[in-house]
Amino acid sequence: MILLLVLGLFLSLGIYVSSSLESLFSARTTVEKVYAKQQGYHALVSLIPHLKEALRTEDMSFDSLLDPWAFPFEVETERGILKVEIRDEDRFINVARAVSEPKLERALRRLFSRVGVDPSKVDLIKRWAKRRKIRSLYDLLRMGFTEEEFSRVKGFLTLWSSGKVNVNTAPEEVLTSLDEELDEVVVERILRRRSKEPFRKVEDLVLVDGVTFDTLYRIRDLIDVSSRIFRIEATVKVGDVETTLVLIYDRVSGRILYKKVY
Repeated sequence: MILLLVLGLFLSLGIYVSSSLESLFSARTTVEKVYAKQQGYHALVSLIPHLKEALRTEDMSFDSLLDPWAFPFEVETERGILKVEIRDEDRFINVARAVSEPKLERALRRLFSRVGVDPSKVDLIKRWAKRRKIRSLYDLLRMGFTEEEFSRVKGFLTLWSSGKVNVNTAPEEVLTSLDEELDEVVVERILRRRSKEPFRKVEDLVLVDGVTFDTLYRIRDLIDVSSRIFRIEATVKVGDVETTLVLIYDRVSGRILYKKVY
């Protein structure tokens, strides 16, 4: 009987020690992850002035996908692996501005039709905007867009742009939405032209076969060749812990419009 009691006590003690070790290991792992997260956070925050300066020292008279900022890069640092990706928000249609600017609204309706979404869905956005501010693209789901419709349009919309579309960076779907005469054939010529030589002023568009002065006159208020608002996403990986910084940056005013670290 005593032997059984001793054996039971030994087993209980072993389980307790094992459990304690697991808790200690788990706590240590948690502390290490928190420390790595802090390291990542401070590394990314210290990067912000350099990213802002890099964008501000670029030639701001025009921006294109051939510019250095447009290429994602990855580098190994003392604190971990750093990845940075920058895109201009002016390549998209500003859905919030479209509800109050007729030309932009027509472009938004053409975009919806282009990607297979009923253009009348724009009316849902207009009704929403009369009552409250559009704070996120995910508000489209709250307005009544289906998941499928949302997935089709979200990659071409923004809430952050200056309102004008940069023809040097806009995707094909956005360019074809600007005017009925900008069909896929003409837009393909625009894409080919800018891949070799960016448009330095909007008037250069008429050098593309199929873009007439009448077309340029109709879309002049909708387009630009430079960008103002940029989305910066930087991720640093320390061990197996990743920390990501997302910024929306107004290059002209130098202000950060939005910042999130996760």
